[in-house]
Amino acid sequence: MQKEFMSWRLFSILMLFFTGVIHSQIPSGVTSGFQNQDADKPSIQLYQRIDLKSDTTTLDTTLGLHKFNRFNYLRRDDFELLPFANVGQAYNKLSFQPSNYSALPRFAASARQQSQLGWEKIKYYRVPTPLTELYFKTAFVQGQQLDALFTSNINEGLNISLGYKGVRSLGQYQNILTSTGDFQGTINYVSPNQRYHLKAHLVNQELLNRENGGLVESALTLFTSADPEFDDRGRLDVNFENAQNVLHSARYFIQQEYYFNTDQTRLVLHNLGLQIAHEAQSYIFTQKTAFEGLGPSYKIDNLYNKAEGYASRIKAYSQFTLSSFTLAPHVSIIDFNYRYNRVLDLDQGSIPSQISDNFLLFGAQVETKLKGLELNGEFEQSIGSDQSLGQISLSFNRNWDKGNFRLKFEKNTRPVAVNMFLNQSDYKNYNWFNDFKPVSIQTLYSDIEFPLLGSLKGSFNRIKNYAYFGTLAENIGPRPMQTNETIEYIKLHHDRNFKYGFWTYQTELIYQKATLGEQFMPIPEFLTRQTIYFEDQWFKKAAKIQTGFRLKYFTEFNLPAYDPVLAEFYLQESELIGGFPLVDFFFQTKIKQTRLFLIYEHMNQMFQSENRHFSAPGYPYRDAFLRFGLVWNFFK
Repeated sequence: MQKEFMSWRLFSILMLFFTGVIHSQIPSGVTSGFQNQDADKPSIQLYQRIDLKSDTTTLDTTLGLHKFNRFNYLRRDDFELLPFANVGQAYNKLSFQPSNYSALPRFAASARQQSQLGWEKIKYYRVPTPLTELYFKTAFVQGQQLDALFTSNINEGLNISLGYKGVRSLGQYQNILTSTGDFQGTINYVSPNQRYHLKAHLVNQELLNRENGGLVESALTLFTSADPEFDDRGRLDVNFENAQNVLHSARYFIQQEYYFNTDQTRLVLHNLGLQIAHEAQSYIFTQKTAFEGLGPSYKIDNLYNKAEGYASRIKAYSQFTLSSFTLAPHVSIIDFNYRYNRVLDLDQGSIPSQISDNFLLFGAQVETKLKGLELNGEFEQSIGSDQSLGQISLSFNRNWDKGNFRLKFEKNTRPVAVNMFLNQSDYKNYNWFNDFKPVSIQTLYSDIEFPLLGSLKGSFNRIKNYAYFGTLAENIGPRPMQTNETIEYIKLHHDRNFKYGFWTYQTELIYQKATLGEQFMPIPEFLTRQTIYFEDQWFKKAAKIQTGFRLKYFTEFNLPAYDPVLAEFYLQESELIGGFPLVDFFFQTKIKQTRLFLIYEHMNQMFQSENRHFSAPGYPYRDAFLRFGLVWNFFK
């Protein structure tokens, strides 16, 4: 606790110091010409989203199929994901999707990781006038979801943004209520002489999910037979109605950069930078009475388990530029701790209360251009860690007027999730302490795009020391495992649009296969999304509309099962799931800066004689449901 207190005190001092730096560099009484433009409305090109690397995109207020595919709880395309019945619940995966490399181990509850706001997902802003964006979409039974963002430039150099996403949805089945609240605030500052840059953010998330353990066997029979008396899904019996889990995280992040001369590119030392980040997370599972299906327990009632994790990182870096060659070395200090409030002394051995590590990372990034070819390289290696961690990558990019090509090779060694190393629970089968090796992933990735060809992406992955949750014959419930067999996985993704008059047809097809270690990586061999829609302008071109049908389909495979105690997916070989189409009807229109959406999700379910749609064994996918919503931009 003393170490934790010192970390927070140091962070508070640094925050006060940075705030003073900002105020000292903002010229008082100066009105920004960027912000006050009285003659005409500012161009939409001036409303900008900026990431940590200062890559800038313009605010997109257009109407398109890509906007419809992102009109969901995650606010991004979920083609390769399979959501559960209620909004904000878990997401099963329909392809192998390794997360971005990190030397920090992933925290618990990976079934919720799609909803978590990582530092790389945070955007910063620069806007000429205050901007508000509101997202609203109906949920399932007694609930709504809202995502609101406000951002404004106090002056030309200083921008602040505040965002909140909240969801509360009771759901159609018993005891699957979802209640989430995500807050984020950002600061983006550039000094008047353009030399000092500051980006900072604060994130606070709470994801609460009530758990029911899935449908009981008799309810599964009634569901699959499409018995009309049980169209009210609340009448179907579930395994339990007295459990919930909560994932909470809070992160503070600051990045400062100083540029020595912004007018010249032929500099040896271009800039210096410093990042400071601290994140605290907790995962709590509670249940009023123990459920026999989860195995024996130490307590009969009032089960309560809480895991806490803390991670800090300080990264210093610089950039050296000479002509078209750029070198950016960096060094980082990493410190993390994962713990419970007790030590367990069991018959099979002692389970400690915590695991921790602190170490250094050093590395560099290299960029250069050669006759229109962009070359990027990255290297990182740990020093002083209990495990040897790091990555090396090399990519080639070539852009033409009508297309582009990219080739990338990456090899990284990353730690397994902390709840695979250590877990404690009131359920006896959920206690373990392991010594797993780091996972090694080699990836060869290629992406080519031309108007006639469309987009074709391909990847080949070779994985060693793969870690996963599985089951043993003598155990009830999942346990973390690691295989010494090599896994090889290939994936091809094709995307193409065809347009004829007012009609557009988009086809997306993924072929994927685990050529080695297939039993450790269950995936559908084919995954497709087909969309056909009509596009026009109505009411004297005041409203642009798009309406049509979207179909999603994946072949049968051993879809991973879900465990409510861990909020994790685990391998199962007893049930094949898939082979059912998901057809959505949609209508979307844009009137000025407002986009309205009407969606009849999974409408083909109304015409089926059987229900075979599941998000995991025992957990049905969503029934046919009519939903509507909007995205509204306000420009002052």
